[in-house]
Amino acid sequence: MQRTIAVVGGGAAGVILSAHLVRAAASHGPHRQVRVLLIDPAETPGRGLPYRTTDPRHTLNAVVARLSAFDDDPEHLLRWCTSAGVPAEPGTFLQRADFGRYLTELLGSVPMPAGTAVEHLRGTVVDVVDGPEPGVTLTLADGGTLRADAAVLALGTPPPVRLPEYEAWGDRYVADPWSPDLDDRAAGARRVLVVGTGLTTLDVVAHLHPLLPGATFTAVSRGGALPAAHAADPLPPAVEVDLDGTLSPAGTLDAAVDVVRRRAAAERAAGRDWRAVIDAVRPQVNPAWSRLTADEQAAFQREHARSWENVRHRMSHAMRTHVDRLLADGVLTVSTVEAGLGGPGAPGRDTSAFDLVVGATGLPALTSPGWNPLVDALVARGVMRPHRLGTGLDLTTDAALVDAAGVGHPRLRAMGLARRGLEWECTSVPDLRRQAAGLAQDLLAEDLPG
Repeated sequence: MQRTIAVVGGGAAGVILSAHLVRAAASHGPHRQVRVLLIDPAETPGRGLPYRTTDPRHTLNAVVARLSAFDDDPEHLLRWCTSAGVPAEPGTFLQRADFGRYLTELLGSVPMPAGTAVEHLRGTVVDVVDGPEPGVTLTLADGGTLRADAAVLALGTPPPVRLPEYEAWGDRYVADPWSPDLDDRAAGARRVLVVGTGLTTLDVVAHLHPLLPGATFTAVSRGGALPAAHAADPLPPAVEVDLDGTLSPAGTLDAAVDVVRRRAAAERAAGRDWRAVIDAVRPQVNPAWSRLTADEQAAFQREHARSWENVRHRMSHAMRTHVDRLLADGVLTVSTVEAGLGGPGAPGRDTSAFDLVVGATGLPALTSPGWNPLVDALVARGVMRPHRLGTGLDLTTDAALVDAAGVGHPRLRAMGLARRGLEWECTSVPDLRRQAAGLAQDLLAEDLPG
C-alpha cells in the first residue's frame, strides 16, 4: 500500500524528513511504500538559506559529530565528508556550503525500496484544503494542484523582523542580512551598524570586513551580549546533569535554572569545561519544557531565553578568535540599547552616524503576514493559528496544526520553527532529525493493514 506525503519546503527540514520517510518505508517492509512530493521553488532541494552562502568564513556552529541526518547513524555525515573529499574530523566545524552539499546529496545516499519514490516538484504551495477524502489537495502558485494523503509544512523561517525606525534610511537600510544585494549596497560604507548581537551579526561582520577593510562595525541589542564560544576542543568529556528532580511535581522552573547555573559554575571553578553542562542539559530541554506550566513557559521565554540561547548556540573557536581580534583593534564595538532599538538614544535616531544599517534581530512570528502565501491562506481560513507564546504555531502533541476552533488537523503536520511552543529546542539539525523520525513513523504507521 502506497501513501503519498507532501513535504512543503525543500530546505534542511524538508530534505531530512524526506530521507526519514524513505527509511521508514523500508522498515515497514514491502506492504508499505511512500511517494514523497518534495515541493520547493529552488532548483536543488537541501540548500536552504543558511547553506547558500559561499563565504568560507561562514561555518556551522556545531561540529560534524553532532550533525548527521540520522540519530541511529551518527557517522553518516563524517562518511559523506570522506567520500566528498571534504577534510573533516568529529570536532570539525564545516563550512556551511559543504553542509549544503551534504543535504543536496542526502536523498541519493538512502536506499530506495521498490515502490517508494521521492519527487522534487519545483513550485510554491499557496493553499492546502481537505479532500478528496481521505487526503488533502495542495494548490500551487501556477494554478496546478496536487493530491496527497497528508502534508507536512517544513517552511523554514520568516525574514528577520523589519525595524520601522530605520526605514527612513532608504537604501542604506538592509532589512535582511542574507539579501543577495548586500555586498552592492554596502560598497563604500565606512561606518556600519548591525542591529542584533547574535550569530547572524557575527556572520555579517565576518563577511563584510574583508570587503570593507577600512570600515568599523557597531553591533547593538538590548542585551548587548555576544554568543558564547566553543572551546578549542569542541567535544568536552560528558557530564551528567539531571533536571527530573527539579521539575517534579514539587519542583519549579527557577529551581531548574539554578541547578544548571550552579553546576556550570562548579565545572568552571574546577577548571573543566562548563559547556559540557549545557550539552548535557540540551537533550532534556524539551521533556522539561513539556512539564512546565503555561506561566512557567512564558516566564522562561521572558526571563531566561536570551541567556540560554547565548550559551546554547555558540560560535566556533575560530570565529571567537577572529571576533576578539576585531574587538581589540576597535573594528567591532558591541553596545546595549537600553531604551529599545527605536527609543530615545537609539543609533537609528541619527542617520548621519552610520553609512549602512543591517538588521540582524530575532525572528518574527511564523504567522506574520506577507512572507509566505501558504501561511497567509491558512491563517485567513482559520486552519492555523499562532501559539500563545508568539513565535511558532499552535499544535497538538503530535505536531498537527490546530485551527481557530482549537481542533487539530488530522492530515497537516509541522516541523522546524513552527514547533516553538510545543517544544523549545526545534530548529537545529538534531531537532530536525528527531522530528523527522517521529513524523515518518507516525505518517506511515497510520491505517496499516491488520
